Amino acid sequence: MVQDASPVSFTGPLGPYADGLRLHLLELGYTPLSAAQLLRLTRQLSRWLDRRSLCLSALTSTLAARFIRARRRARRTQFVSTRSLRPILAFLSTKGAISSAVEAPIRQDPADALVGRYLAHLEQERGLGSPTIASHEHFTKRFLDRHPDVDSLAAADVTGFVLQESKQYSVGSTKVITTVLRSFLRYLYLSGRAEVDLRGAVPAVAGWRLTGLPKALVAEDVDQLLSSCDRRTAMGKRDFAILLLLARLGLRACEVRTLLLDDIRWSDGVIVIRGKGSVISELPLPEDIGQALVAYLRVRGRPSTRSLFLRVRAPLRGLGASTVTQIVFRASKRADLAPVFAHRLRHTVATEMLRQGGSLTEIAHALRHRATDTTAIYAKVDTTRLRTLARPWPGRSS
Repeated sequence: MVQDASPVSFTGPLGPYADGLRLHLLELGYTPLSAAQLLRLTRQLSRWLDRRSLCLSALTSTLAARFIRARRRARRTQFVSTRSLRPILAFLSTKGAISSAVEAPIRQDPADALVGRYLAHLEQERGLGSPTIASHEHFTKRFLDRHPDVDSLAAADVTGFVLQESKQYSVGSTKVITTVLRSFLRYLYLSGRAEVDLRGAVPAVAGWRLTGLPKALVAEDVDQLLSSCDRRTAMGKRDFAILLLLARLGLRACEVRTLLLDDIRWSDGVIVIRGKGSVISELPLPEDIGQALVAYLRVRGRPSTRSLFLRVRAPLRGLGASTVTQIVFRASKRADLAPVFAHRLRHTVATEMLRQGGSLTEIAHALRHRATDTTAIYAKVDTTRLRTLARPWPGRSS
């Protein structure tokens, strides 16, 4: 039986916010039915507070968690996680009705709290960017899942973790893990959580730069990726525009994810890119990419966020850290290709520039490399120029 999607009104401490919350949920992209269901949850929270003679200002993360536990004890099957309350509490926070600290209630887990403090340290003290912090968060949580009690950490725990992870990750990814682990262990020592600095227990990973070959796609494979997007849907229009940005301009996944509406300067034909190290650069906006962006913007909606690319499901907000890579991966599956990830398209752009006669300097400028040796790896795929350097085989007639 389909529930009524009409506005929901109620009394109690949350009553005055019912109409504003409904409009807010609709602006975030929730359907009228989903908005009504969340309003019913809000009504239950309001009654729960009212029965305990609690005012709205008394609502804390702990209290929100108690409300959710009461729902589970009552054998409710929907909205039985504190995550369900996030859009409601975020709205109340913007109205100043509750503290902003209540906006995203989390589990009262010491490991989660430790990770939160560590990530704040990376942002505030070390000035790391969002993609790097996301990588630190992922691998730090993997380490704490294995060793949640940091007070009793030993060198064998650190070494064993790296050895175990190296069995399922590439050399490059394992190097990232060791970098993250050294950083986290240094934080534990400096913050007083560990009496001994265990960074020395992190084993070195054998691996050398520029030993491999960048893997590029042929033009037919790129066309198949683009053709796999159903451009009759909002998701298809979004994915097509993202794939074009990757395949034509060689952007990094994080650069696509962090694009803002204001970064498209239509009158100048320019797109502003926020690269690694907070470096801002400008690239020309090709006509086909501009047309793809216009097609997407017409169905994007108008939520308050300035992020260019949004989730297609409510709440409408910017893409997650791995979403762009997943978009490329899903497109490769639809196109019946071997798994393809976002960085492969960046390699494709560089390789195609070489085939068209571009120099390594021009490629470094187009891909916004800060170090020339980063671009040097593409010299290995320039077979035309490498052929002129090859010495003739001994005994072969010229």
